[in-house]
Amino acid sequence: MFLNKNIILVIFAVLIFTFSSVGTVHPKEERLVDNWYHYEQGMRMIEAKNWNQAQKEFTYYLQFPEIHRHLFGAAYFGRGLLYQAMGKYDQAIAEFRLAIQHDINPSFPVSENSYINIGAIYMKGKAYEDAIHTYSKVIEINPKNGFGHYYLGLAYFKTGDYEKAAKEAEEAKKLGVPFTALSDELKKVKDNPSKDQDALADKEKSGTNKKSTKNSKVKKNN
Repeated sequence: MFLNKNIILVIFAVLIFTFSSVGTVHPKEERLVDNWYHYEQGMRMIEAKNWNQAQKEFTYYLQFPEIHRHLFGAAYFGRGLLYQAMGKYDQAIAEFRLAIQHDINPSFPVSENSYINIGAIYMKGKAYEDAIHTYSKVIEINPKNGFGHYYLGLAYFKTGDYEKAAKEAEEAKKLGVPFTALSDELKKVKDNPSKDQDALADKEKSGTNKKSTKNSKVKKNN
């Protein structure tokens, strides 16, 4: 399949690592920095598939708007990842959109990765035009987001727009994305244009661009 379950899991796994290493808050620092304890716990609970506890950890911030409003974006993003992991995709999209709406913490922006996850859900559901629109939002926010370019290229490939897919694949490569499956499939199309291209093989490896927390908070990342 073009974007099979394994590729979705690669995207999700990268994002888990992207946001799971937020700096620990020490007692003396509590009044000076954000309280990330519940967010970290929520991410751990997702990995452990303890869905109920993960929900409680992320929702904690939403219960105290007077002190945690600036963490609402992170809370909604975490709940989006939770529902995505559970296969509740409509709920996941709703949470990611709330994360985008509440993306006000300059040390922990979540919009780019929220759009990437929404796009992954659309790809899984074969809603390729919606995926193109969503991944384009990532590029609007940050033209240097290599993963945004790569996944946009995947969506263009699936619609048969190989020229745009090739352009995005090249841009992603320039920005340091190591994935090669899109370029490989484009080459196959070029070498044998009459052959039906069913899907991209899942050749990607997780673990790229894995840092972004606290001080740089979203540079860890799919």
